[in-house]
Amino acid sequence: MSVVAVGTGAWATEVVARYPGEAAQVGPDTAGVHVQLETGWFQAHEDFDIVLTGSNRDAVEGRTEANGSGALSFTPDEPLAAGKYAVKVEENASGASEGNVIDSWSFTVEAPSSLAANSSGGASAHSGSSILLVARDGTRDSYLAEVLRAEGFTSFDTATPEQVSSDLLADRAVVILGAMSSTGPHISDIRAWVLSGGDLVTMKPQGELAELAGLQPTGETLENAYLQIDTDAQPGAGLTAEAMQFKGDALLYSSGSVTETVATLLPDPANSGQYPALTVSDVGDAGGRIAAFSYDLATSVMYTRQGDPAAAGSERDGSPPIRPNDLFMGSNGEPDPLDLSRIGTPQADEQMRLLSNVLEELHGSTSPLPRFWYLPHGENAAIVMTADDHATKDGSRTFLERMVSAAPKDCDVAQWECARASVWLDPSTPLSPEDAKHYSDLGFDLGVHVSTQCADWTPESLADAFTRHMLAFRARYPDLPDQKGHRLHCIAYSDWLGLPKEDQKWGIRIDMDYYNWPPSWIDGHPGYMTGSALPMRFSDETGRMLNVFQQESHLVNETWNGSTAAIEELIDAAEDERGYYGAFGTHFDFSDNFDQQLMDIATRRGVPMISARQLLDFTDGRQASMFENVRASADGGLAFDIDVDPLAQRLLWGMLPVDSGDATLASLTADGNPVDYDVRLIKGVRYALFEAGDAHYEARYR
Repeated sequence: MSVVAVGTGAWATEVVARYPGEAAQVGPDTAGVHVQLETGWFQAHEDFDIVLTGSNRDAVEGRTEANGSGALSFTPDEPLAAGKYAVKVEENASGASEGNVIDSWSFTVEAPSSLAANSSGGASAHSGSSILLVARDGTRDSYLAEVLRAEGFTSFDTATPEQVSSDLLADRAVVILGAMSSTGPHISDIRAWVLSGGDLVTMKPQGELAELAGLQPTGETLENAYLQIDTDAQPGAGLTAEAMQFKGDALLYSSGSVTETVATLLPDPANSGQYPALTVSDVGDAGGRIAAFSYDLATSVMYTRQGDPAAAGSERDGSPPIRPNDLFMGSNGEPDPLDLSRIGTPQADEQMRLLSNVLEELHGSTSPLPRFWYLPHGENAAIVMTADDHATKDGSRTFLERMVSAAPKDCDVAQWECARASVWLDPSTPLSPEDAKHYSDLGFDLGVHVSTQCADWTPESLADAFTRHMLAFRARYPDLPDQKGHRLHCIAYSDWLGLPKEDQKWGIRIDMDYYNWPPSWIDGHPGYMTGSALPMRFSDETGRMLNVFQQESHLVNETWNGSTAAIEELIDAAEDERGYYGAFGTHFDFSDNFDQQLMDIATRRGVPMISARQLLDFTDGRQASMFENVRASADGGLAFDIDVDPLAQRLLWGMLPVDSGDATLASLTADGNPVDYDVRLIKGVRYALFEAGDAHYEARYR
């Protein structure tokens, strides 16, 4: 349909901003086509249309609408399929039968990726990986794939329960069953495989699978309570001994003498428990073992990170608008879903690392299991420097110049050697397009700070805010790269997943709206509101993941009011025996000197300062990198190839267990050349950490 656009100034109509841009490659959830028009007074009352044509030259059905600021948007009736699209913006004089084309270009929609699978293929890719994840479609089992990727296990195969067969299970070292995949006809094949010597990780087993694991369900459950890990021996050694919260419900089992209890369920931190949270059992005479979680790890990690979906849309801290912290707070006298006394422990990360230790222990009976380290160059911590500039006179320029001055001479931005940051600008911020391009060329990440004027939003009003601000920013700064990171002004967060869904439509892939706030609630407790210092994808309640990473803003200037305690504490926790590794997001807005405090401490302690885009690129590259052709040798050694994605070249480090049975790593070579490595104790497991490159590796154990 045709609409009227309003503009002033120029004699001729001009398209001054486009989304998607010329030759852009966008995801299948793109927000359609948007343009910002400038129209002369002769054209102020003309009609304008966007015509979208697919690769088959057929017009795409949809609607064209305009807002009051000259933004013109085309929304397709159906999601765009993968392929190339041509765009025409037409100006239609009154009564004209054909429009005058004022702009045209093309873009490509990429095919959707299977985020429930590993990065090298779709579900049931059959790459020959030693790890098989069995996840039922349309359930949170799929989120276990994101857990594995975050923990550096990027080389795994996936299958649905219906695809499980004895042939598929053959040659697997470890199989992981999600909670919704622990029952069904496929369990008979799983049972036979375990009895023949296979090692299984299962969530909430029932029926014959529970019996095989030496567990007897009591018929009772425990919901949203606590667990405590036995840290005296593997796989619990090196993890926190403090009680941690879990989300969702746990099945209460009685266990037999053949089971080892690794973690115990607690009704609350002050009382002991008698029911297991995790057991490991020997099964049969062929060496099979089962590690059984009594709760759904995927649900626990997801809800710990993203908050309580039942709290979505509810104002709980008494300070409008609704913000992400409201998802972690109770109402009407109910306790907070986040026990603030536990905020100093990354509860989601520690539970994922419990799974990692279980995988290493089970897999170790076949061969050592390699994985990738969390951050470049073996770093334990990084600070994600992100600022929101609310149109300050010179805040961004002063800050960026300070960062340029702090960077070592001849440093390499791509290698995280230079201090860099993301700055999200109000469209009226007085930073010239030329200066913005200069800082972008130096490796800084600049984008728009979308605003709903600190108001709660509906999907429609949020989409309108993105359209107005994204196009206004593109019109003012046409030479900047497409924006990939974002934080909404006032962190307005009116439902559980609406904001990351809107991010995804605009190609934004890392969201930093989860924000340690307000100060009265945080009450001086440094830590992890989401239980994590890792970027991981958002997921809906069915386990369908968005290709948008959630990254918490841990260090917030308003919350810490000039104190440096939180900065020092999070770095300490990453570098001392606690091993709370990760990337720590920040917020500052040039209203105080918090950015300077961050820089001073990071420089003194040698912690990389990076932009949100740098973290995104590395995470994408790490997840797309693979251990391939992993095989044990006759002498007890291990051979494997590494394929490093271009985004992670010269950044990525591998991890290889030092101990294998009674043997110890004696040497590591890449294409026949000796490889230097550092031996570190990581969560109770000794690993050799080494720079990962595209090469064939051989590890010898003695």
